[in-house]
Parts: sequence; C-alpha cells; structure tokens
Amino acid sequence: MTLDVQVTNVTSALAALLGLKSGMGVEIAPEQITIAQLEKRGKGLGLKHLVTASTPAGAVAGGRVEEPEAVAEVLRDLIADHRLKPGPVATAIPGREAVIRLIRLPADLQADELREVVLNQEAELYLPFSRSDAFVDFQPLAAAVDPDGVKRQEVLLVAAQLSVVNSYLEALRRAGLTARVVDIASFALVRALREPLAQVPPGAAVALVLLCADDTEISILLEGVPQFSRTVSLGTREFREALESTLDLPSFKAANLSRVLGDLADEIQRSLDFYQASGTTAPVPPVAQVLLAGNGANVRQIDEFLRQRLALPVSRVDPVTALGLPETSVPPGLRSGFGVALGLALRIL
Repeated sequence: MTLDVQVTNVTSALAALLGLKSGMGVEIAPEQITIAQLEKRGKGLGLKHLVTASTPAGAVAGGRVEEPEAVAEVLRDLIADHRLKPGPVATAIPGREAVIRLIRLPADLQADELREVVLNQEAELYLPFSRSDAFVDFQPLAAAVDPDGVKRQEVLLVAAQLSVVNSYLEALRRAGLTARVVDIASFALVRALREPLAQVPPGAAVALVLLCADDTEISILLEGVPQFSRTVSLGTREFREALESTLDLPSFKAANLSRVLGDLADEIQRSLDFYQASGTTAPVPPVAQVLLAGNGANVRQIDEFLRQRLALPVSRVDPVTALGLPETSVPPGLRSGFGVALGLALRIL
C-alpha cells in the first residue's frame, strides 16, 4: 500500500529493465535522517548500508519538510561520505498526515468499478481536504461477510495532501534522488515485521506503537492490516531529559520518567479502548500483544513498565532479525529505531 506518485511507473519500468537487486529507503524524521539499503543475496537479504545523521533543527516539523534544502544537504553528505550509489528510493510520511480508512463496499464490483468508486466517490467522504488537493491510493483486501450476512469487499483507503507529499519529494529531488514510492511510516514498519506478525495466532490483534520524536503512532493490526490508527501528541521530545538513563536517577528525574511513561501507557490504553468500542455490530478481535518500535522503544525497561500498566505482553521489535539480516549488522540496542527505513528499502526490492 503506497501513495501513487507520478514517477512510479517510469522508475518501476526502469528498475525491471535493469534487473534492480537492491533497494534504498530514506526516512526523513524530525530528529534523524536515515538511509537503508538492502540487497538480495541468494534467497535472503543483506544489509548493504545503514547510515544516519541528525536532522537540522526545524527542518522537519508538523509532519512535513519545512526546509527541503537543509534536508537535501544532509542526504547529499550521507551519500558522499559513505559512497552510496543510489537508485530509485522509497520514503514515507508520518501517519498523522495521512487519512487511513478501512471501508467495505459491495463484493460484486469489478476492478474498474472498484477503482472509480473508491477514488472518486468514497474518498470524498473521508477526506478533510479537497480531493483535488490529495494523493489517494487504495488496496483491495479479502472479502468479508457482514453480521447481516452480506458479502463485502474490504478496501484500505489512504490519502495525503499534495503539499505534504511534495515537501518530501522536493527534499529528495534536491539531493539528486528519485522517489519511486511514497509510503506511510507505519506501513513500512509493518512490511519489515512481516515474519513476526505472521506468527500471531489467527483471530488475535496486535497493537503496533511507533514512538517518534514529536508524537506516537498507534496502529491496531489484524493479520497485518490496520483496523484502527491513532496519533497522540506525546513523543521522545517530551521525555528526552528523563530518558537519558534509567539507572541511578535522581529522585525528581525518576518521578518525571514515571509520569511521562504513565501518560504514554494511558494513551495506549485509551487507543485500545477506542478500538474495542469500534465493534458496534460485532465484537472485534482482542489485542493479544503490544509491539514497540522507533527510537523511543530502545529506552531501558520501557517494555516492562508498559507490560505492567497494560496487563499485556509488550516487546520491542527487531527488524534485523525479522528480515533475516546478519545479527552483527546493527547493535541490538538500536534495532527498534530502524524498522521504518528497512521497511522502505524492502519496498523497492
């Protein structure tokens, strides 16, 4: 599932013609810019490059790239310093800037009819901005039977404003990069975690919590498909001071850490409650576990704290292991923060 950008068909055809065997993902976030490059090695994957640098202050804010030249300069430096050979890339916008809806339509619609209905009729019902001011895409899913016995086609609808998407594309363009795909950050993360998500028992949902600098994206997944998404305004910036260390903290810092993590637990629980309440016509599958991702997930003991507060199994994601990459390629304490970039790189392969 991606947002359709105008360069998609050209670069996809070029990649197929050249037999592209590597994929590059570029994650542009408020605190960090990351480039990940994966390559196919036999039946498995190899990590060719994983490089990162700090984002200039204020260059990425409010879900969009405010200073594309500043971001482009960081990207150019990373490419030059590490001698990268970039081809088409995938990038992502944050979930807070996307409209994500799971909708159900008549199951007898043909492919052309489905596209027309979704893009030119249904989209209008869910967009808080003009349809002409949006990139819109959709993904047909499995058919499902409503509680009243009617068979419906499930469709995942995704949209974002042109100005948001174009701000990321402009930064890449100035860096000499061409975007083949514009994804949603949480979708890229799900792609990197395909294997562990496949191990979730049938009929059980998973809460995927992406701890970002400015906010936290919470997605409830069922068989890898988002059923409910919510962004809360609580990110690592809010508790950076308290997260410097969880060992030998002065009492006032320990209390601050407990307060902030308590706020996070409350927001996650509130999201779980919203999800459960969404089953108005039929009960929704229960959430069986919580997965933590993003740089905030690397905080010591955050999983144990949330496990006690939520009364659910809580664990950090490990995209390196999930993708079968060499265990020595990324230190264990940093892996949770690279899931989006690795998922973007995987999208290009």
